[in-house]
Amino acid sequence: MSKLLVLLALRGRSLKDLHSVQDRGLKFSLGVHHAPSSNFSPELQQTLKSEQNFGRIEQLNTLVKRQRSWHNQHDQGKRQFCNYLLLDPRVTNELKQRAKRMHQLDIWLTFLRAIFYVGKGKSTRPLVHLQQAHKLLQTANPYVRVKDPKLALIVQIWQQQRGVLLLRGFRGISSNDAHTREAAMIDALGMNHLTNRRQGVYFGVARKKFTSVQRKLLGVGLLYNLLGVYMRSEERELQPEQVCSDKKIATDAAA
Repeated sequence: MSKLLVLLALRGRSLKDLHSVQDRGLKFSLGVHHAPSSNFSPELQQTLKSEQNFGRIEQLNTLVKRQRSWHNQHDQGKRQFCNYLLLDPRVTNELKQRAKRMHQLDIWLTFLRAIFYVGKGKSTRPLVHLQQAHKLLQTANPYVRVKDPKLALIVQIWQQQRGVLLLRGFRGISSNDAHTREAAMIDALGMNHLTNRRQGVYFGVARKKFTSVQRKLLGVGLLYNLLGVYMRSEERELQPEQVCSDKKIATDAAA
């Protein structure tokens, strides 16, 4: 799904002044907190309605294990891939440090709201996005920037003297497995919430046997697992100057 092809330059507005943009009826706000009911899938939204619903997330590990087991048994691809999330630190706001004083639903919601991109690839793949954003940071053409909402948001975060949060998980899996997990998390979060411009692709049992609802529930379970990774990891903001100099960006524990 293509979105945010904004003729910003024609309107004489800078990216720094951009709060929300709209294209083809889809609204996406850069760096603004969203009402979860207008962004997440119904399956993910349901987990935010009550403590009882939130407590049921762990039951989704049945789907996670079923998906993982299928790929372990039938997928012969090289296990060199992982999934990763890009998060906005202005939304997390040092979530780990604040978590002890927060309700579990607020922790979950804050984590979900902070995610603006879901990806898959080998170890250096996330750096490509940051390197592209670093190049755009040096330009003076805001129209070029907002062609890709992911890069636009990274640039805006940097312009506000903050750094992008990178969270890796599910290391050592095959390409098809990583594609499937990426697709499930994108479907759970919803395209209107994310800066991803394409929906993911499913493989294996998730493609052949899972219903549309089960795929989203798989994504919910995977996101919950990554919340655990986030809470165990050091929150490190990646600044523009680190993109080219730091070759070992993000050493998060594997999920």
